[in-house]
Amino acid sequence: MKNFLLDLLKWFLIINTGIMVIVWINLMGYDDIWTAIFPQIMGASFVTALVTTAFFSINPKKPISVPVRILLTFAHYLILCVIIMGMGSVFDWFELTLNGCIMVALSVAGVYLIATVISIILSKGEADEMTKALKHFNNED
Repeated sequence: MKNFLLDLLKWFLIINTGIMVIVWINLMGYDDIWTAIFPQIMGASFVTALVTTAFFSINPKKPISVPVRILLTFAHYLILCVIIMGMGSVFDWFELTLNGCIMVALSVAGVYLIATVISIILSKGEADEMTKALKHFNNED
């Protein structure tokens, strides 16, 4: 449970960063923004982080093949799109039209890309630390 909560916090921070960047890009043409958007963004970040943490916490006993991994990633992306479209229509972030849905899908893709890059950078740092610790441990023997 502790690992799940730590992963949830990690994904919340990563996703929230991505959402804030995309929101900033989307709102560049506006003179002002409404203050209610900040708790809405936090809520969207939390819900999508919860889904993402659950998605990555599923650990199958056998390795997953590449086509299945691609299919699961696409399903994860679609679930996030549905969540953001649902929350976006409730919070009046966009018009529920084809163009509005396309913009949401592109925005979710942008957040997905940002979150993936941040996750890769963090994972590489963790892997480097583990390699260094393992080399240090082996040198002590």
